[in-house]
Amino acid sequence: MTETDLHPDDRTPFVAYVADASLDDIDADADDYGRSGEPGERAEPGKPYVKPARLLILVGLFGILAIFRGLPIIAIIMGILVMIFFHELGHYVMARRAGMKVTEFMIGFGPRIFSFRRGDVEYGVKAIPAGAYVKIIGMANVEEVPARDEGQTYRQKGYWARMGVAVAGSTMHFIMALVLITLSFIFVGRIDDTRWAVDTIAADSAASIAGIRTGDKVVSIDGVKKSTWTELAKEGQKRAGKTVPVVVERDGKVVELTASITPRFFVFGTTGDEFQIYGNADGGFSAAVAEKSNLIEQGLHDGDVITAVNGKGFETVGALRTLLGDDAVAKSGSMKLTVLHDGSTTPSTAAVDLGTGVGLGKTQGFFGIGQQLIPEKLGVVEAVPQAFVWFGSLTKQTVVGMGHFFAPSSLGNFAKRTFSTTPGEAQQSTKPQSSATTSTQNVEKNNNRIVSIVGAVVLGDELTADGWGRLLAFFAALNVAIGLFNLIPLPPFDGGHVAIGTYEKIRELLRRDGRRYFADFNKAMPVVIAVVSFMLIVGLMAIYLDLADPIKI
Repeated sequence: MTETDLHPDDRTPFVAYVADASLDDIDADADDYGRSGEPGERAEPGKPYVKPARLLILVGLFGILAIFRGLPIIAIIMGILVMIFFHELGHYVMARRAGMKVTEFMIGFGPRIFSFRRGDVEYGVKAIPAGAYVKIIGMANVEEVPARDEGQTYRQKGYWARMGVAVAGSTMHFIMALVLITLSFIFVGRIDDTRWAVDTIAADSAASIAGIRTGDKVVSIDGVKKSTWTELAKEGQKRAGKTVPVVVERDGKVVELTASITPRFFVFGTTGDEFQIYGNADGGFSAAVAEKSNLIEQGLHDGDVITAVNGKGFETVGALRTLLGDDAVAKSGSMKLTVLHDGSTTPSTAAVDLGTGVGLGKTQGFFGIGQQLIPEKLGVVEAVPQAFVWFGSLTKQTVVGMGHFFAPSSLGNFAKRTFSTTPGEAQQSTKPQSSATTSTQNVEKNNNRIVSIVGAVVLGDELTADGWGRLLAFFAALNVAIGLFNLIPLPPFDGGHVAIGTYEKIRELLRRDGRRYFADFNKAMPVVIAVVSFMLIVGLMAIYLDLADPIKI
């Protein structure tokens, strides 16, 4: 499980749950050190193990996925597997350099598909491509190892050798992150929030009516100067219903305009359906409804102009909110909206049912522009130090985000959201919004959200829609997050091995006689069981959310 976001900023990043058995594999088959498994499911010296039927099934599944979702998603999956492979390669290389005996290096879990032996090590691929592992003998003092191999165990090596093996996986992630973001800065360009231009303009929005054009850069709203699109959007949200001066940069010149900021708010219930009400160009109020919403069958369509609620008219956004917040409506979840559909002058009625209650979102201003960030390509000399700056910023952001997510209140909200989400629930409509506005609202909605490996793959696939450049930054950020998460000082994470090894070293120093101290791994087993159980529960909830309510960017 990791936390990450595409670019460091003031938002709490989402969390990505990625399978990585790391040093302690719970799925390895039988070997010479007491593990149980299916006899014969392994390669012998000079005799590779091959299961063609399993290979065909795996290839077939990938083929079906490629047909229905396209080749980019296959590339994303392979990219994640390569990332996990290098994590384990770090453990493997450091273990071999330290003289430790490695018996297995496997990609995937479950039954073997293919494997072969080189010396003491069996290399191979397993059927479930959800992670990888390296088997090093003697990771714990309770593991039984033949006397002839005791000197090659992890536990018998010196402190620094053990620490080198433990942190090698995370180190590989950090190296990959720096390489990827450096390449991104050189070939795609560095993303700077202050380098942007108007990309999309919502129809009938304040920006459209004011005369904003594609390619403009908005400098100030109501006399307040801001350098980023996010900051300007927040200023617009504060000025719902107000007419304010707007300054833009256009073709190197300063242009002064006037904009009437339209109000908007969300109406939601317990059915999973919701719609947005926003001020339109004629001074009235329209509804924004998702394409596949159940509300369409109830008579409410995207763009319908609302003229009355339960037979009562209104003129202001405050009066409309009062009608929608009426006790009878709020408790029943039902309302009759009088609407004008598709420009018609003949009113019709939409009998809307939102479940057992109605809630209203906060009224905010809507300016109506989306941004296009303008990448700045860097030379190699400049890209390398900037990559380290980016790394430091994202590291800080990820650590803070992890702390927020694991706070009791955040965990409670995550569980509540999981159990209150129904599969296929309607997404917020994007008609009165630009794509960039939608992206920001989705980030806010999914703030501190944890996603499974399924969600990580889908997010990566979405990023390829705008080219492969953003994917480099995504993988770089994902590597940073996975590397940091694996350093959590609890077993069975890599950081747990660091913590146990450091505890042993401190006890040895306190002895002052040079003797080794071995921690009783049995005492750590309750922690291992608790951590694994917790991660399993959180992972399953994340997978459900990713299927029922996928994150959109």
